[in-house]
Amino acid sequence: MNKLILIPVSFLVLGVQAQEIRKKVDEQLVNKEIAADTSKKSTIKWGGIVGVSLNQQNSSYWVGANEKFALNVGLSADLYANAALKKGNWNNTLKMNYAWVNNQSQGLRKTSDFIDLFSKYGRRLHKDGKLSLSAIGNLRTQFSNGYDYELTPRRRTSGFFAPATILFTPGLEWKPTGKFSLFMSPLAARWVIVSNDPYSYSFPNGIKPDGTREKPIAELYGVDPEKKSEGQFGAFVSANLKTDLVKNVTYSSRLDLYSNYLSNPQNIDLFWTNSLVLKVNKWLGVTYQFNLAYDDDFRPEGENGPRMQFLGILAIGVTSNF
Repeated sequence: MNKLILIPVSFLVLGVQAQEIRKKVDEQLVNKEIAADTSKKSTIKWGGIVGVSLNQQNSSYWVGANEKFALNVGLSADLYANAALKKGNWNNTLKMNYAWVNNQSQGLRKTSDFIDLFSKYGRRLHKDGKLSLSAIGNLRTQFSNGYDYELTPRRRTSGFFAPATILFTPGLEWKPTGKFSLFMSPLAARWVIVSNDPYSYSFPNGIKPDGTREKPIAELYGVDPEKKSEGQFGAFVSANLKTDLVKNVTYSSRLDLYSNYLSNPQNIDLFWTNSLVLKVNKWLGVTYQFNLAYDDDFRPEGENGPRMQFLGILAIGVTSNF
């Protein structure tokens, strides 16, 4: 009788032990999945598009063409590096463009020059990830000297870090969907730097033939030539959008608004960059970038007030998507 009782008891004990073993195995598998998932979240994803466009022309007595030789070359890059962290994210973009034209009548001229580095770190405040405490850093400048060819002699108007705009600001980011985000901050620090010899002039010592003196290029951007930089403090808003319009066509946009508390805060500085990418196949594509900018301190030579700036870039050629 005792033996008969021990048999079911033994099976019960073995069953309990089996459940405990299975529970431990399941816990180990779950821990491995969590570890793998955490590792995946910390992985940096990077890529982008690099494009090259080339247009060459030769003509001789062709009606409607007065250039015997013309060469247009353009280089563009739209890159990103994003890290999905355990409690937040770190997103970085770098947009660059450089193009020039060489023709018989005007020689070599730069037609496009643009650098925009944008970095944003965010830490989620809620599990749904829609609201984050974030910080943004942004640098905008250009590669080489730019000139106003309508003036005689030509007038140098820009160069590397002449000007350069650097912005840093903490704030709150609202991201209702994976395609759109809105960042807002009432505490944004910005610096406008004009280096690269701001005292360069078109005329000797900056004195024109009529006896008047040219402005240093630093003054074109509202910067004291002696200090070579101006610090600003104000409010900043940035809206970002990235979506697929149709298959193989992607549109991305970023709109930045800045109000300088220290000087005419009612006049809002604007920077709006847009990219439209059409992938024909793995190596052939069409990219179009159009940028708008308005800086209340920027007064071009010969103008009485600030002007809206526009830059449109069309690249049709070899692209690399990685």
